[in-house]
Amino acid sequence: MNWPRFLRLELKNFLAGRAVLTGLLVMFLAGLYAIEHGRRVMAAQQQIIAATPDLQREHLEKMLAQHATPDPLNTLYYLNHFTTHEPSRYAPLSIGLRDVNPFNLKVRMLTLEGQLYDGDISNPATLALGNFDLAFLLVFLYPLLIIAFTHNTLSSEQEQGIWPLLCSQPVSASKVLAVKACLRFLPIVAVWLLTLLVALVWLRLPLDQRFAFVLLISLSYLLFWFAASWFVMSFERSSNFNALTLLGGWLTLTILLPAALNVGLAIFLPVPEAFAVTVNQREGYHRQWDRPKAETMQRFFQRYPEYAGFQAPADKFSWGWYYAAQQLGDEDAAEASAQLRAKLLARQRWTQRLAWFVPTINAQTALNKIAQTELENHLAYLDSVRGFHEQVRRFFYPYLLCNGPSPDVDWRRLPRHQFQDEAHPVPASALGLSLLSMLTMSALLALLALKRLGRQMS
Repeated sequence: MNWPRFLRLELKNFLAGRAVLTGLLVMFLAGLYAIEHGRRVMAAQQQIIAATPDLQREHLEKMLAQHATPDPLNTLYYLNHFTTHEPSRYAPLSIGLRDVNPFNLKVRMLTLEGQLYDGDISNPATLALGNFDLAFLLVFLYPLLIIAFTHNTLSSEQEQGIWPLLCSQPVSASKVLAVKACLRFLPIVAVWLLTLLVALVWLRLPLDQRFAFVLLISLSYLLFWFAASWFVMSFERSSNFNALTLLGGWLTLTILLPAALNVGLAIFLPVPEAFAVTVNQREGYHRQWDRPKAETMQRFFQRYPEYAGFQAPADKFSWGWYYAAQQLGDEDAAEASAQLRAKLLARQRWTQRLAWFVPTINAQTALNKIAQTELENHLAYLDSVRGFHEQVRRFFYPYLLCNGPSPDVDWRRLPRHQFQDEAHPVPASALGLSLLSMLTMSALLALLALKRLGRQMS
């Protein structure tokens, strides 16, 4: 067989259909929209983050003007301290949980745990649908294009009566079939690679290890669907059967299994600690109003012995006692908060483990990990807010816990918060396992298909 001529004619015949070129064009245009959508979402967040220092300064000036008289420490009750979670440069590719979790928390010097989960009000329908970013395009839509292009690679030849003629040629029928299937798959890969190249330039992404993982994981995911189509094709059924089977597999892997996994984790790893944190924090603080102030301060001095000389007035209100009571509210909620964090991390780890057997979840979680838009990054941000809140407390305690007149507060030296995902490198080991899992499943499906086809064509 004249292979160059065969390849040229086969590719020309495949691309001659208007539906093929239309599908490739639509997918490329969808990729451009996904890139721009991700860029806009992250640009809006970056704009808010960039404006935060000015907002903090204006807010401080306003609070001092309204509440500093007669006691400047009155300002503390109303003063917000702004925090920000700066995204990584790869976040536009996979927005992940950044549209759900707050990235610019404002915290006051009160009990902290109840403030960590405040967020902007968003449209529930929009959150349910998710963002049309490149990760969504890859995980949900590219498999449909692969199914549309490859499901009838063998069946169409059989239904048109061409396959017996091809089998009569002095060449392996399975080799001919493999070449025809690859010629249908390669244009899809080419469009995806072109889309990634546009994203690299458009978003000015750094060409580092992360881009290599995006490339490898996305290609392995596309390869899985090609192998799945090849496996279904090996049963030598009709085109309708192949299409319906593959669409059923797509529906199962993209919607049913992720939903079942989410429900299963909610059942086996419930988080009643979320309610316990709120209750323990509130009760821990409000109980201090019914206790002798000396008892409250004694507990407080166990953690901050350097202020043990402070004597809270028993007959009148004291800001020092008030913020000590707030501190004890957080301490009473600390155990439930730690358990909540551990449960959330356990859910995340189980999701990652089970994702090794579900390529759709695997690809999505891997891309979120590369973009640093997953749960672990948000929890790290919350930990940084806890550390910042402690800095704020320690900054003001010398002013609050003194027996004489309070010294003047140097408001210009207030602690500043900063948390950047770029400062925390992405672990390559977990990404390597995700990649290995998808390649293993793809190889297994391809080998089973080749074995079936070889046995049927011999």
